[in-house]
Amino acid sequence: MSVQYLKRLIRDQINRAQLLKDEIPDSPRHAALEDPATSCKLTLEEQVRLLRWALSVLDGGGKASTPEVLTAIKYSTRAIVSIEEYGMPPLHCQSKQAVFLNGIVSTMHPEVGLPFPRPAVSCTSSEYYFAQYPTNTIYSPLSEAAFLLHVPDFYHELGHLLLVHPSHEAKSRLALAGTDDAVKAVDRWYLRQAGREERKSGAAPVHGILEWARVQWMGNRIYESFCDLFALFASGPAYAYSNLLPVSKRVEDVYQLDLLCDQGHPADEAGMRLLDAGMRLLGYGREAQRIRKEWDAMAQIHGDPPPEYGRAFPSPLLQEIAEAVLVALGRSGLRGYSSTDMAQGTAGETTVASLLNDAWRGFWDEEDGEFRGRERELVARLAAMSRSGTA
Repeated sequence: MSVQYLKRLIRDQINRAQLLKDEIPDSPRHAALEDPATSCKLTLEEQVRLLRWALSVLDGGGKASTPEVLTAIKYSTRAIVSIEEYGMPPLHCQSKQAVFLNGIVSTMHPEVGLPFPRPAVSCTSSEYYFAQYPTNTIYSPLSEAAFLLHVPDFYHELGHLLLVHPSHEAKSRLALAGTDDAVKAVDRWYLRQAGREERKSGAAPVHGILEWARVQWMGNRIYESFCDLFALFASGPAYAYSNLLPVSKRVEDVYQLDLLCDQGHPADEAGMRLLDAGMRLLGYGREAQRIRKEWDAMAQIHGDPPPEYGRAFPSPLLQEIAEAVLVALGRSGLRGYSSTDMAQGTAGETTVASLLNDAWRGFWDEEDGEFRGRERELVARLAAMSRSGTA
C-alpha cells in the first residue's frame, strides 16, 4: 500500500469529519441534544487530530510505519461512521415526535437520579428500541410519540447506558454490583448442578449442556436481565406490562433455545419469569398475578419447551438474579418507582413513571373502546410535563 494512497485516504477522512462537525447545529431544538452535540463535536475533533498525526508519521517516511497508520485510519473511520450513522440523526431529524420523546427521556433521567449525561432520542429506528452507546442516543420508532404502552421500554435502554457509561460515582458502583452478584449466583447454581450430575451415571452430555448454559449467562444475558430489572425498579408494573405486549404480538417461539449459537437475550418466557420474580420482590404481587394469568393462557399456544430448556432457564436461578440486582439497585441511591417521591412526586406532582402506570391501569380497567381517548389525554399531560420541567 503506497504512502501517497494512504495520504489521500487520510485527507478524505479528515474532510468528512470536518463536514460532519460543521453540520452539528449550534442550538439544537431540545436541551437534551446539547450534550450529544458537544460529544459528537469532541469525538470528531479527536479523530481529526488522530488522522493528522497519521499524516505526520507518513511525512516522516519509512514503510515500517504503514501498518500503524492503517490501523489508525481504520479506528478513526469507524468512529466517524458511528457519529454519522447514530450521532447525527437525532441532531438533524428533530420532528415534533422526536422533540416530544426527547422531553420524556429528559424528564425520566433526573427522576431516577441517573449519574450520566441525559441521552438524546432519535425516532428513526426500524428495530424497535435500542441504545447506541458511543453517541449516548436511544432510538425508537416514530409512532411511539403518540402512544404510551411501550414507553416504559425507554427505561430498559437507560439501563444499558448505565452499564456502559464510565463513572466513579457511588450510585453507579453500587447499582452495577448487582451484575457481579448475579454472575456469582450463576456460577454457584451451575456448580451445584454439575456436582449433582457427577453422582449420576452418564453425566458427560449433561455437563456439556450445563457449561453451555453457564457461559451463555456470563455474556450479554446477564446485562439484558439487569436492564429488565432496572426498568422494573424505575417504572414499576408498567414495564412488566409493556414487556408482555410485544411478546404477545411476535411470532417467535417464547421458549426459544438455540444450543448452536450465542443467545444473548433470555427466551421471552424466561424473561417474563424473571420479571414475575422481580415484581413479587418489589411488592407488586397483584399485578404479577394479572400478568401471569394472561401469560399462561398465551404460552399454551406455543406448546412445550425444548427438553433442555429447564437447565438453561431454571426458576430458582432467575429468582436469585432478581434478588441480586434489585438489592443492589435499592442500595445504590437511584430512585425507584416504589419510593414515595416516584410514586407520588416530590411535591405532589405527577412523574413520568406514575403517569405510565396510570396509562396501563386505564388499559386494563376502562371499557372497550374507551382507552384510546384516555391515552391521548395522558400523552398531552406528559407533553406538558416535559415542556415545563415540573416533574
